Amino acid sequence: MWWVYELLLAIGLIAYLPKALWRRRLPHRGWRMRLGRYPDRVTASMKGHRPVWVHAVSVGEVLAARPLIDALVAQIPGGPLALSTVTPGGFEVASQHLGDRGVVIYFPLDLRFCVRRALDALHPRALILLESELWPAMMHLTKARGIPIAIVNGRVSTRTFRRARWLAPWLGNLLRHVDLFLMQSETDADRMIQLGAAPERVRVAGSLKWDASLAARPTSSEIEATARRLGLNSHESIIVGGSTHRGEEAALLSAFRILRSNQGSTRLILAPRHLERLAEVERMVREAGLIPSRLSQVASNARWDVGLVDTFGQLPCYYGLASAVFIGGSLIPHGGQNPLEAASLGKPIVFGPSMHNFADIASQLTSCQAARQLSSAAELTPTLRGLLQDAGSAHAMGRRAQELTERSRGSLQRTLEALQSVLK
Repeated sequence: MWWVYELLLAIGLIAYLPKALWRRRLPHRGWRMRLGRYPDRVTASMKGHRPVWVHAVSVGEVLAARPLIDALVAQIPGGPLALSTVTPGGFEVASQHLGDRGVVIYFPLDLRFCVRRALDALHPRALILLESELWPAMMHLTKARGIPIAIVNGRVSTRTFRRARWLAPWLGNLLRHVDLFLMQSETDADRMIQLGAAPERVRVAGSLKWDASLAARPTSSEIEATARRLGLNSHESIIVGGSTHRGEEAALLSAFRILRSNQGSTRLILAPRHLERLAEVERMVREAGLIPSRLSQVASNARWDVGLVDTFGQLPCYYGLASAVFIGGSLIPHGGQNPLEAASLGKPIVFGPSMHNFADIASQLTSCQAARQLSSAAELTPTLRGLLQDAGSAHAMGRRAQELTERSRGSLQRTLEALQSVLK
């Protein structure tokens, strides 16, 4: 079975190579690490230690894991923490947050020779995998060395569950390697058990994203400083499109042009999910007859219609300026992005029909009228118009979102308590 899995993985990597080269996603340092070859500074810092290894695949998972990472560092004084990711964006955000409190690495390719090198270099005391990161070679070889494995902030989306049921017998063997499953909801827990996890190892701890959104919330002084830097005044309406994907910027620009024709003191801020698309989005703005500006470079007296978020980690500050927030990845069949940073700041939230990556959170927001879910892009303009024209209704939506966020905290503490059995 192993040779079939590794052959399919190798074929997938070869097929991905041209796309990765085109998108410049092959940093030399990153791909050496993905082969399990870590820099001397990493191996030297691990020598004589057994770190806790936390894996968060990309930017969103790294952001959600930040309070957990801080708590683990505080709990294990003198013992380094290894934080791995897969994407360059995730690596940058992880490096900024962890600093010199541990090491940030790229997760090895799930090929046995790569995984063995990584385990030999790190010799971890425990492996913590965020959300739905199930890598067969890593889990098999880690467990073979007697290293405990925990799935934290675990989720099983409807789409994943539908597909995974065909592999349930094989998945059951894989899931037996996991010592602890801390799932986001009862639905996620039930699905994981149906896929083969031992019921006594599965618990519901809630979503770490609620706690993370509150921890990342900027202060009012930080938001005010951002407004001054961008040359904004209190009379302007600001629409923020957060973590947008291809196809969504065009819909937002179309809606913005219509809204602006009725209400001139309105600006749009776009935060593309992938920063390598900035030039593409910038070109779209110009073609729409609007003036773009990259927000890390804008002067307070500069004229701009559409601001482009061109740095990692700054989106919460821009959410703080918003009169209304659109959550990206939801007008296309992607599954949505995290709406909780905007919710924690008390902003009225709008997202499209595709939110299966955050189904439970989206359901909670809509059920308490803290967010509005669109059935199609055609509803974007009238929905945003309504929020901008009825400030009282928009404010009430935002207040309900913030109250829900405050009520839902506590997953971090439940997670830390449950992890004691794995970290002992």
